[in-house]
Amino acid sequence: MINIGNSSSTNEYLSKQLGDANAYELIYGLGLDQPPTGIMVKPELRRQLLYNESPLEDFTLASMLLRPSPARAYMDVTQEGSCDVNSVPRVFIRTMKDNLFKQENQEKMIKQWPPSKVFAIHESDHCPFFSTPDVLFALLLEVATSIKNP
Repeated sequence: MINIGNSSSTNEYLSKQLGDANAYELIYGLGLDQPPTGIMVKPELRRQLLYNESPLEDFTLASMLLRPSPARAYMDVTQEGSCDVNSVPRVFIRTMKDNLFKQENQEKMIKQWPPSKVFAIHESDHCPFFSTPDVLFALLLEVATSIKNP
């Protein structure tokens, strides 16, 4: 487990994990002396980082509905537990025009925990359910039908 207690070490860690730490707002729900509890892309950067290929109306709606992500999801990633975790089929869908998780970050995620198969959506931003919903649906359908039942 990674304990990040001050803002400089938090920014350093997030920069390593997510890219530019200045692109994010950190929420300190337990107080400023504790690690952040939430993280969000700053409003002025959302179009550029999250929805750069998405239709304007989807960007507008998504921006109104967007809520912070739990910061621990980015800080305490472990694969501990039962050996059965590796028996679950995993796929990774690359989003090729993703300005939030650049290709090198996606590659790092793939190498850290290799999936069974890697797909790519070439015209997708970070949110393929907005930018390329039909392509995403087709890929999810392909994945679902290719997984063998035990």
